[in-house]
Amino acid sequence: MDDGVRARWVRSVTDARGPTLAVVEDVHAADPATMAALRRLVRDLPIGAVLVMTCRPDELPVPGGLLGEPLDCPSRVLLARCRVGPLDKEATGRLADDLLGLPCEQEAADRLCELTGGIAQVVVETLVQLASSTRQSGPLTVEDTARLGPPVRLAEATLSRTQAVAAEHRPLIRAAAVLAEPASEAELVAVSGLEPATGRAALLAALSVSAIDEQGPDRYGFGIPLAAHAVAAALPGPLRRDLHARAAHVLRQRQDTPWPSVAAHLRAAGRQRGRCRAVERALTAHLRDGRPKEAALLLGQTLADNAMTPADRSRLAVGQLRHIAAALPPDAARTLLDTLADAKTLPPQIRGHASVLRGLFLCTPAPLDRDDWLRLEQIVHSLPGDTELVARVTSGMSMPHWPGISLTEHRHWLEQADAAAAVTSDPVTRAAVAANRVSLLLTLQDAAVRRTLDAAPPEDELPEQARHRVRGLCNAADASVWLGRYDDARDLLDSAQALADRRQAGHLTGHTIRSSTLLLRWFTGDWAGLAALAEHLAAESADVPLLCDEAYAVLASLALARGAWPEAEQWLDRCGGAGRQLVPLSMVTSTVRIRLALAREDHVAACAEAAAAWSRLRGKAIWAWAAEVAPWAVTAAVRAGRVSVAQQMATEFTVGVTPPHSSLVAAAQRWCRAALAEARDDLVGAADDYRACADLYAAVPRPYSAILATEAAAACALAVDVSDRAAIQQLTDSAGHLAGLGAAWDASRVRARVRPLVTVPSARPGRPAYRDCLSPREHEVAHLAGQGLTNREIASTLHLSPRTVEHHVANAMRKLSVSSRRQLHSWAGLSEASSGGPGRRAAGPATPS
Repeated sequence: MDDGVRARWVRSVTDARGPTLAVVEDVHAADPATMAALRRLVRDLPIGAVLVMTCRPDELPVPGGLLGEPLDCPSRVLLARCRVGPLDKEATGRLADDLLGLPCEQEAADRLCELTGGIAQVVVETLVQLASSTRQSGPLTVEDTARLGPPVRLAEATLSRTQAVAAEHRPLIRAAAVLAEPASEAELVAVSGLEPATGRAALLAALSVSAIDEQGPDRYGFGIPLAAHAVAAALPGPLRRDLHARAAHVLRQRQDTPWPSVAAHLRAAGRQRGRCRAVERALTAHLRDGRPKEAALLLGQTLADNAMTPADRSRLAVGQLRHIAAALPPDAARTLLDTLADAKTLPPQIRGHASVLRGLFLCTPAPLDRDDWLRLEQIVHSLPGDTELVARVTSGMSMPHWPGISLTEHRHWLEQADAAAAVTSDPVTRAAVAANRVSLLLTLQDAAVRRTLDAAPPEDELPEQARHRVRGLCNAADASVWLGRYDDARDLLDSAQALADRRQAGHLTGHTIRSSTLLLRWFTGDWAGLAALAEHLAAESADVPLLCDEAYAVLASLALARGAWPEAEQWLDRCGGAGRQLVPLSMVTSTVRIRLALAREDHVAACAEAAAAWSRLRGKAIWAWAAEVAPWAVTAAVRAGRVSVAQQMATEFTVGVTPPHSSLVAAAQRWCRAALAEARDDLVGAADDYRACADLYAAVPRPYSAILATEAAAACALAVDVSDRAAIQQLTDSAGHLAGLGAAWDASRVRARVRPLVTVPSARPGRPAYRDCLSPREHEVAHLAGQGLTNREIASTLHLSPRTVEHHVANAMRKLSVSSRRQLHSWAGLSEASSGGPGRRAAGPATPS
């Protein structure tokens, strides 16, 4: 800026009248004349004016002096210093999302923040440099951050400051760059190789030009780790390797050794002695601190490094790979194991171990299909001499939930697992096989299994054995839930939770316990707060689709009962295709789909879903699992007029289940019998069967199903005698029980059945109807409309015409002062949470006071 321009700008500020804002950026780069002009401006600043000056403190000509000299200004001028801090991890992640246009992994955002020091400009320039590279498009990953280099502006500024230090003092800056983390003066001097006195002088010189920063009491280093990368990359290779070797030695002397850093320094120094042990401890530290992706990255790099001996790499693979895969999200674990198993450059022992672990992993929560099963069979056939691994994999294949695999195949692999386990002396393998075999044997009602579960553990039980024992209890509880043995399931879950707490069984076990508890609460009618718990559980495991499916199924079932059909469909869509769900769970989702179709009178869709579910049951041949879907599959076929199909289903269900029957199976079979009697117009027999069915469901207990069976019995009785007072009372009671349970749609549907059968005394002549209050019918219609039902669906539920429903919706919206059905949805949620009911004063949307 020349003298004339500068003078005119200063005069425009000093001559201003009224509020004025003047901004001067990068004051650290100003020439002496501009600084003098700014000092005069500060002294003469008029009232009402604000002058904002920005600078980089570490680049000021005089440290701490903004304008080169102390500011001399009148008392009316107030001075304030504001230091702009770095971005935190969340803000860095949001900035990365905006610049890349895709959400980045949380671990990647955290690592980006660490590497850039959270300095906004460095974050932006680093991401721009990354975006312009040959990197494939997609979210920012931890692997991407491992390849990040310093942006050009940062590298040039850092190297310039390094050159500003005398040559004899630069080794200390190089030591700080190679260490790449805050270090004490003694550590920096030791790594640099300088004498203590020279090292102290070098440290003071580096601090004076801001080549490095003070980051705490006796802690010095680069505030921006990428700046350290720039200095280290500029060093000659032999010098850099020597510095890395000294850094590894120095860091080992710390009381709390940073093993990931030690392992990295040994690798960079080309030193193999002690490296395997350092990598082992580094991997343990990463897993302990919740960084499984960084652990996977380190292990992958180490296993691919031919400088390490094959024995050391095999030791790492056998000792660490399983733990890392278990800590990763399923997709990431599968990618890691696939990569290692298929890498032709790795030693055969490592590839074989990765292949086996991939097989074991396929037996844990992950999307399942026939290709996965065939891969497991290949793995088993490739391990004829390793009885322990054969036992582990084949016992996983015996677990009956796999879609598309028959009971015969599961039995075959259980025999193989038992044979392999019988000849192994490894107690952990035996425990793993025992935990897996529980699922099939208990599903087949093998009485000996429960005695095994109740047996006392050995006195010398290893921690890994105990964790498998927890798994066995969870598997037994899961099998009991699907068989309708809810008291047993509850006891097993309590035992599993107690043992898991003592043995720190891990996140997956905790999730399994809570998922089974969700299903148990749904089936037994304990619905209070259940939706919130299911949503929380689903959100916790959103990156593991299969772990969320049980929560989604419960949420869909609750939404159907409440009348929120669009919401139910959304939860079902999140479950994915039924062909890839665990088979018993797919019976729950099929039941919801069948009931939704029946409620909409779409008999074709209901029959199609029933046929698909039945096909899965035939393929699996575990007919006890049909108890969930059979009543509604048979009902769908009957309502569509396909009585022969319904009869065939009922027969297969009856013949397929091996005695002794559980109460749940007996109740479902009695429902099928009642539906068929109803189809033959044997309404008296149907009513009797539905009543017996209700009693059986109540004994399980399955209160929701029991109420629906009671409703069906009353409907059949009223079809015989419309004045049957006992049946009318049963319907009335059913509506009340459904409302108390939380099944608002079912309650409305049953009340609509009762209403024409009950004579209501007329109101006194001249009495105003409801004025600004919702009538009972308006309340009912508004609630269903708020849940997302269309006018036609509400009309079908309440036995009204669509035009009448339209009239009630309009009246309700007027009384509630809402203008859209979306606002009715908010009102419906508040209505559910309140204790009010029909006939209470209408209250519109809340507004701020």
